[in-house]
Amino acid sequence: MEKVTAEALESRFAFPKGTEIGRIEQFQCVLKIHVADVNGELGCLVTFENPLGFRVVDERDLMEYWPVCSTPVGWLFRVLSGGWLDQERTRRGSLLLDMYLDVKEYLIAGINDCVPVFSTEMPKLSGYQR
Repeated sequence: MEKVTAEALESRFAFPKGTEIGRIEQFQCVLKIHVADVNGELGCLVTFENPLGFRVVDERDLMEYWPVCSTPVGWLFRVLSGGWLDQERTRRGSLLLDMYLDVKEYLIAGINDCVPVFSTEMPKLSGYQR
């Protein structure tokens, strides 16, 4: 199992105790992921325009991502190597990288669920209070 290399994306939203994925919505080529602090008080809406794929995975099943993509480091990451996108590079039948040369993998890390996303565009962030 290859270890992941990733960079935490700078954000004005800090969740030092960790995050929870509250809700995920996909409608008309827009993916919205509601992220809240572990107390469920402060939150951030992460929006991807025209995502190419996403999945929801329990953090225990993403051991190759840790500790690089863990709460002390951040909650929103761009995965540079070793992640789901690299798995797609070797999967027979995947045309993702042939069709989208500029696809990138992002990871929203929660203390239970995590959401890796394929996109050619950076996510947009906006805040909300619950």
